[in-house]
Parts: sequence; structure tokens; C-alpha cells
Amino acid sequence: MAIAETRSIDIARPVDVVFAALVDVEAWPEWLIASGVIGVERVAGADGLVARFTQGVPLRIEQRLAGVRSAVIDARVTALEPSTRFAVSGRDSDGIVVDIDATLEDATAEAAGSASGCRLEWSLRIALPLRLRLFESMAAPQVRRALALDLEAFRIRLESAPTD
Repeated sequence: MAIAETRSIDIARPVDVVFAALVDVEAWPEWLIASGVIGVERVAGADGLVARFTQGVPLRIEQRLAGVRSAVIDARVTALEPSTRFAVSGRDSDGIVVDIDATLEDATAEAAGSASGCRLEWSLRIALPLRLRLFESMAAPQVRRALALDLEAFRIRLESAPTD
């Protein structure tokens, strides 16, 4: 079993603008607040260099939940399709697996004078190891609430930014 939730949100910004903000992983702590993300960095390879941001690039996501649990999620970008899809999958040291899959589609209304926009669909799946599954039913409502709050924060962040 796993905690799985999918939410959609309409954002009054063009798809390319939303996608650029979505893949700006170093800025995730600015809007993934309810989820407890406090840091994201691209991981340097054995040569000490950070790879170009592509599918497969490793990420390190630092998370603090309710001031009680800290975790570092070693993740990889599993999908990177410009202006369409972005996915990340990772695991922490306790064996908790987190999969994020975000898709974007143009939601521009065809009526004259309407603003351009897009729909973001964010799917989150958290798989707990057997020894932690007892807590799944307690954590699921909090995960859903955090997801809703974080997506709203992302929408507000983008829509309140000045347009060119």
C-alpha cells in the first residue's frame, strides 16, 4: 500500500512559465513549505561537477516534518519533457519512497480577451516500508493537506509575479 494523491490546479500563467518554475528545484523550499522541503540541490558526480539538468540528474532533497522528523531523500529526475511533464523519484534512509509526477497542459480559454493559463496535475505517491505502514492512515490526511497547501502556494507565487 501507499499514500497516493493527485491534484490539479489552474494557474493563470503560460505553460512555459509554469514549467520553468516547476523545474527550478532549488526554489522548491519557497513553496513546498507544508511538505517540509527545506533544501534541494543537484548532486555533483564523482568528477565534482554538477550535470546539466536532464532526465537522470541526481537530486538531494532535505525535508523536515513537524519539527520532529528530518530526512534526506536521494532522488533522480525520472521525466523531463519541456512544458509537458516533470517527474522525480527518490528514497530516504528509512526506505520511504517518494514519487512526484507533474504534468502540464494548456488551459487557455478560447474566448476573446481571456488570460493564458495552464493546468498543473501533481501526482504524489509515498510508499512506506512494512515497519512504517502502521502510520500510513495517520499520515495520509496530512499529506493530502500539505499537497493542497503547497500547490496553492505555487499558484499564488506565480500569479503574483509581474508579467512581462
